[in-house]
Amino acid sequence: MRSLSSLSSLIVIQLALVLIAAAGFVYYIGEVSIPASLFGGAVAIANTLLLSRRLDTAAEMADENPDGGVLTLYLGVIQRFVFVLVMFGIGMGVLKLNPPALLGTFALAQLAYMVHGSRRASK
Repeated sequence: MRSLSSLSSLIVIQLALVLIAAAGFVYYIGEVSIPASLFGGAVAIANTLLLSRRLDTAAEMADENPDGGVLTLYLGVIQRFVFVLVMFGIGMGVLKLNPPALLGTFALAQLAYMVHGSRRASK
């Protein structure tokens, strides 16, 4: 099972990046970008939680059924891809949120994986 502190650390990094992105979009676009930035950040954080859950499930299955663990990972990729597409559709299509702020904040929050991974690798 993945460390809860590791997941917490990743989410803290993502939250910090969401706030930085939101501040940047407010500066360049205006206050209208705040809901879009928060929505994009929330999608990225939810995506992180979905990935964490799948990794835990796959790790538990790996010892008994390696093929089942791999299948679980593939299903997780599909699940997260569909989730993100649907949420982008809701955010930009239904809620009419600002696309650059939504997508930009999502992308920046996803960079937290790289930041978090490099920090863990250096330890």
